[in-house]
Amino acid sequence: MNKDKIVSKYVIGKFLSGLLRHFPHKFGIKLDKFGWADLDEVAKVIATKYGIEKDEAMKLIEKTVKQDEKGRFELKNGKIRAKYGHSVKVETRWSDGGEIPKILYHGTSRKAIQSILKEGILPMKRREVHLSSTYSEAFEVGKRYDRYPVVLRVNARKMIENGYEIRKKGKVFTTDYVPPEYIDVEKGN
Repeated sequence: MNKDKIVSKYVIGKFLSGLLRHFPHKFGIKLDKFGWADLDEVAKVIATKYGIEKDEAMKLIEKTVKQDEKGRFELKNGKIRAKYGHSVKVETRWSDGGEIPKILYHGTSRKAIQSILKEGILPMKRREVHLSSTYSEAFEVGKRYDRYPVVLRVNARKMIENGYEIRKKGKVFTTDYVPPEYIDVEKGN
């Protein structure tokens, strides 16, 4: 893998996630109510941090957003935002629109399973619970927390029928909370 791909796909993407989700204030970046930041200001921060020209930083940002398989970012009208995963206070009750699958999945650690089955899935340090559309995506997410994660099956259709809101954001689905009655342990795929 060449240096440009490493910087673009991994380093810039990871830093952008942190900057737009968790620590914009550390770099003087202001987010509006919906998490949008001025793209030019973000490019200046990246240029300074990585010792590159602002134009090169802008190209790396655009490339990172375009190539991001998780659909974490959005560019629009000279602004950029992370679509989900925030710990900073931004309005999260918006959606890209589109169909919500009947079943969604959530990967977690083996340690957390008893608590989740009793209390439900909580956003913890984030503002929303993240759900995946496939078992394999949830399994990969769960591997961040446990070498042998547990994948939970969420009855999204029943949640929506009972008045819970589920939002589509890129490839991720979010909600404020998943009550335990909508959760089953997935037996594998």
